[in-house]
Amino acid sequence: MKGGTFIETCNVHLLCSFAILSYRTNIMKKYFLNILLFTFTFTVIFKSLACGGELKKDVYNIFKADQTDKEISWWDELPKEKKALYANISAATFITLYGFADWDYGSKGFYFTNEGWFEKGSKYGGADKAGHFWSTYAMADAFAGLYRHWGYDAKPANHYGAFSSWAVQAIMELNDGTSETQGFDWGDMTMNTLGAVTSLFMEQYPALDRKIDFRLEYALNVPVQGLFDDYSNMYYSLVVKLGGFEQLEHSWLQWAELHAGYCTRGYDTGDEDKERRLYFGISFNFSRFLHQHNFPNIGKALEYLQIPYTVPKIFKKLG
Repeated sequence: MKGGTFIETCNVHLLCSFAILSYRTNIMKKYFLNILLFTFTFTVIFKSLACGGELKKDVYNIFKADQTDKEISWWDELPKEKKALYANISAATFITLYGFADWDYGSKGFYFTNEGWFEKGSKYGGADKAGHFWSTYAMADAFAGLYRHWGYDAKPANHYGAFSSWAVQAIMELNDGTSETQGFDWGDMTMNTLGAVTSLFMEQYPALDRKIDFRLEYALNVPVQGLFDDYSNMYYSLVVKLGGFEQLEHSWLQWAELHAGYCTRGYDTGDEDKERRLYFGISFNFSRFLHQHNFPNIGKALEYLQIPYTVPKIFKKLG
């Protein structure tokens, strides 16, 4: 698939998914939603080109073949080590600049804090911890895919990817230590480490990776609060894909997914009535469907992102 067509396809699918989020919102909310849309689009492109599943080698070979008919750019001539270095610097720079813009980095001298874990009295009810785990895990897979695309062997690419993701998150947490509203929290670093280790583990055991996903679903439940920490609009889930089991991969159950997840309400909006919820749900395996219908790029992205409003859920409020 050509780059332009791929990007247009991503935009069409994402615009359809998030059109409901932009409806009946004021200008500022639309602004934040557009940023979110851009971020999701970038994530899809980043994940797809880097991590196209079994097509990784084919994509790489096609890319190299195309270069024979085109002028090779300065980026193509860089050794893979410098590409990796620049990718890490870019990611760390982006999150740092965003922190200065939205998380008041530099507003206080460095300090430690304890935000708590998943208990009701914690700062975010545990949604932040789930977010740290998911983002580190997804970013580790993305970095690993990029490193393989640039010529690293699978094993070092996976290790470097996990470390790069962990390092970017560590830089963010160190910067949090200079924010009056954040602070450096060892709990966040623990979840970052768990996310990076999980990425390594899943890469080591592909049979397990075919059966389990960790996903984020973003749905508009309350007015948008921000970009990365809009917790009342986020659902974090562990997804069991029945199609990943040999006994079911040729039956109609191959299209079914079972979700077990966690979400919170009110912690990021200042509501007095704060809620923590477990939920269970079932959904259609869009990722598998797209893979089988020659859309492996988008299909790969949907192993990390759940299309909004596509999981009927049963909730259990925690005391």
